[in-house]
Amino acid sequence: MKKIVSFVMAAAMVASLVPATAFAAGEVSATAKVIGALEKGKDFDGKILATDAPELQLKVSSADYQTTGGDTPEMDVTVELNGAEFTAADADAFKALVNAPAAITVATKEFAEDEVTYTLTGKFAKDDVVAIDLASEMTKVSVGKTATVSVDSKMVTADDLVYATIVDKGIKASIKKTVSVAVEEITELNSKGLTIEPTVDDSYAVGTEFTLKLNKGFEFANSTVTGADNWAIDENEATFTAATADEFTLKDIKIEATTAKVGDVATIKVTAKNVGTASVEVAKVVDYKVALTVDEDEDLPVIYSGTAVSNKGLTDDSDHMTLEVTAEESFPGAWSMRQGFNFTLPEGVYVTNVDVMETENFVQNDVEAGADKWEEAFKAAYKKGDYKGFEFAKRIFDDVNVTLDTDPATVTFKLELVADPTFEGDVVLGFEGALVDKQEVTVAKFVKPYTVKAEQNDVIIDYRNTKIETPIVITEAEAGLWDTDSAFTLTVDRGDMIQFEDDATFAANEESDMELKDEKTENGKLAFAVKSESDEAAVVEIKDIELFMQRNVPAGAYDLKVATSMSEAYDDQAIYAAVAGDEEVIDDVADYSDIVKEAFINVVTSGRDQDNLFTTKVVVPVGESYLIAGNEKVELDVPAYITAAGYTMLPVRAVSKALGVNTNNVLWNAEARTVTIMYGQRIITMTVGQKVVYVNGSAIPSSAAPEITGDRTFLPMRDLATALGVSDITWDAATKTATMNGSK
Repeated sequence: MKKIVSFVMAAAMVASLVPATAFAAGEVSATAKVIGALEKGKDFDGKILATDAPELQLKVSSADYQTTGGDTPEMDVTVELNGAEFTAADADAFKALVNAPAAITVATKEFAEDEVTYTLTGKFAKDDVVAIDLASEMTKVSVGKTATVSVDSKMVTADDLVYATIVDKGIKASIKKTVSVAVEEITELNSKGLTIEPTVDDSYAVGTEFTLKLNKGFEFANSTVTGADNWAIDENEATFTAATADEFTLKDIKIEATTAKVGDVATIKVTAKNVGTASVEVAKVVDYKVALTVDEDEDLPVIYSGTAVSNKGLTDDSDHMTLEVTAEESFPGAWSMRQGFNFTLPEGVYVTNVDVMETENFVQNDVEAGADKWEEAFKAAYKKGDYKGFEFAKRIFDDVNVTLDTDPATVTFKLELVADPTFEGDVVLGFEGALVDKQEVTVAKFVKPYTVKAEQNDVIIDYRNTKIETPIVITEAEAGLWDTDSAFTLTVDRGDMIQFEDDATFAANEESDMELKDEKTENGKLAFAVKSESDEAAVVEIKDIELFMQRNVPAGAYDLKVATSMSEAYDDQAIYAAVAGDEEVIDDVADYSDIVKEAFINVVTSGRDQDNLFTTKVVVPVGESYLIAGNEKVELDVPAYITAAGYTMLPVRAVSKALGVNTNNVLWNAEARTVTIMYGQRIITMTVGQKVVYVNGSAIPSSAAPEITGDRTFLPMRDLATALGVSDITWDAATKTATMNGSK
């Protein structure tokens, strides 16, 4: 393994050799890592010869110099060993350890047994590599001892990179992934086999005796394997001799879950006589007959939402493919085809291709059915599933072979996916059917290539240039993601009545270095495109926005929508199993919303030519969980009540229902403890604890004040009626019913 250590790390890094980037101030930055680290046995003499020596590699990640003037750059690089000493004896020998780019001159400045300083003269270029052979001799060679190297320079600092380790002889055992097995059934271990390797050279020899031992509840079930000599089994033990002194793989191992229970895990303990042992989990007992799995060690593919497979509009190079998915029966004959089965996908995720990678033990009309037959089945199932998932009909294949010495039926495939611009998160592939247990695996993840942030804007119509006080902000998901010429267009719902004016300004944040072009307002829409890609994730801000609204636009909420060159390509993406003249592209089957901010514009008053009077009759039975507004019965989550002073109090939710207004037009300000109701041309404001009502800014004394009861806000019904211009309020003491008779 390899390891890079950041220059900010002070603690010694031991054992691991995984790369970690190091950065340095100045004109040149580089990373340091060890290539070809050694593991040696305890009989090692400690001498690391030049022919076998690991390398310390310094790779330039950036190099910036003045274009004119100045001396030829020089840089000192100090290399120090710990747990070892250099075998070089003079300056020339130390210089010979270094392999540098042609433009760089190397000189040995000073040296000691465990430390050397080089002077590097010349200009580096990005991706240049300086390689230093670590020919040396370890000072101690007992088990566990290490030799490490540190480097100190202006371009990189790294501490204690391990390049040699003394380990005891032993063995390692591994398997690519576990398999499933049903109770009292036989299964074959993963087709990649059980791999055994020495921890150091000469840990074992040809002919070394090995024993495999299964834990309780499992037994070996086959008399021959591939990759070993003299294979023999005795219930839960198997013995063989090594055919090589190097790494080898045993294939075709079969085990049986004899007395194991559901949930038990089969573990093989591998023992090499007089060498060592290693254990590895190989199978799990399941209660379903067909298992759906992915390789959980593989990274989950990340795909951008709302983009075609071509990634038009983005610089991303994703192939839109999922992890490999395997559906495998736990024993031959377990996967019955007498009933159908389904693969399900989240809503808004669509398939554009299926790659059937491997099939085994499926038969159709007594003839083996390979990948081509499965591809036909996938297409038919996707059509049957209305392009939302796969619905496989019953008997698409014959029942699989039930002979126990036949491999279990298995199919492995990948899906090529796209997703609606609104979809974000994990893609969970489901598997279900009458004769299979419901299962799920996560096969990919979608993220949005941009986010849009906008606030609700409450506006009054009858003004041509209605100013929007808050900006629209569009943020790039990652640096350099939006490709040159990527275009964005924003509109408001009811664009025939609400349009953007021409004075909006567009700007990307300076840190991103993104440049925009084609910024304009055309046909009432805001639009811009990318002129040059970003160096940091861009934030595009649209400000100085004004609206033109028709006088007769109804009061209510209007949404902000966005369309992009990415979404246009997405709509035109060919769908899997397309039907000519019917379902051919995503736009034919998708039904996503392009809304990025609901209620972006909230028209709080109707036009002056619209009726301003409240005309509805509202009947409020005190203590009941409903009211009657006109002919409609409105359910309430909390009932109205009467105060000690005899005033009927309505919950705020009841007010919006009774008035028949959008909930956006009944606003609660928790900090000021005020309720604002926008109805027609009236803006009514009431404050908890204050006996005054404001109507369009004018104060009107009230008989009661709003109250908070049980964490809910209640308004006095009589004072609300007064603010609405209604004076006909009646009270029926017998039925405890208050009635507000709207104006005729």
